[in-house]
Amino acid sequence: MSQRLRGITDDEATGPAKDLFEASNKMLGRTANLMRILAHSPYVARWILPFIAAVRQPDAGAVSAVRLRNLAVLKTSTINDCHY
Repeated sequence: MSQRLRGITDDEATGPAKDLFEASNKMLGRTANLMRILAHSPYVARWILPFIAAVRQPDAGAVSAVRLRNLAVLKTSTINDCHY
């Protein structure tokens, strides 16, 4: 499956998208590819980032095991034929 929407780069990010990248870096330690795609609609992304952090980050309330989360990521990537 090929990517239909190109992610926004750090240099292209302005305004709310730049704020989103900074929040992602602070919460996740990096700008996730999902955030780069969601930056096309930064107001939607702003609502999703805390949810993602709560699901994935143990210090933000995640209760699922790291191994289980990683298996879910791998399975989703395999189903979507991701090449990364």
